[in-house]
Amino acid sequence: MFNLPRLLLHSVAMAGNTGAPLLLRLVAASVSVAEKAGTIVRSVFDSGELGVVEKDGKNDLQTQADRSAQECIVQSLSRQFPKVTIIGEEEPTDETVDESHLVTGLSEEVLKAVCPQDLQSVKDEDVVVWVDPLDGTKEYTQGFLDHVTVLIGVAVKGKAVAGVINQPYYNYKAGPGATLGRTMWGIVGLGAFGVERLVPPADKRIVTTTRSHSNKLVTDSIEAMQPDEVLRVGGAGHKVWRQCR
Repeated sequence: MFNLPRLLLHSVAMAGNTGAPLLLRLVAASVSVAEKAGTIVRSVFDSGELGVVEKDGKNDLQTQADRSAQECIVQSLSRQFPKVTIIGEEEPTDETVDESHLVTGLSEEVLKAVCPQDLQSVKDEDVVVWVDPLDGTKEYTQGFLDHVTVLIGVAVKGKAVAGVINQPYYNYKAGPGATLGRTMWGIVGLGAFGVERLVPPADKRIVTTTRSHSNKLVTDSIEAMQPDEVLRVGGAGHKVWRQCR
């Protein structure tokens, strides 16, 4: 058996996937880049050089992880899907693109899925990708690492149709050698994947709410629900993950 070079094997694999619908390929690419962005988020934190700056006050922070993770996602997707509009939360920088941050692979798990009929003919110009490279930045700087997520959303003609959530620090308290991170992805009409669903207690009312942006309206609403337990969680992505479980 011939030992083809790794790059050639990768090119052959990519070529075999070109027949998949655009949306499926875009979600498959988004899963791969979200996982890469998650490793960047961990790497920046481990370096101890967070590069924190205030955008609009002390409760709206940006770190080097935000900037590098966005570069990874936006640049990677732009090169694979040059006609798709991609919008990141952070302002673009003049920094030279770090080629080691770029990803060209596609998630095989996503490519094996069957794209919903109504989304099989989506055109590039009808798609907008929304990127939050590090959701839960405040929690990230405070060390509440399990609250941190990487978010990628896909809209077609103004309607949300797909999304990816990577949780870089899932399992980080398991100790040395533990596998870190997990990714959930979903497409409207197909379902959500990558999340372990738990059956909630039948005799309890559990409410998930913000840990840092509460106000009287939120407090009054929670009290009106008379919950047995209140989970105060940082980051929109983390809240969504808790609800999906």
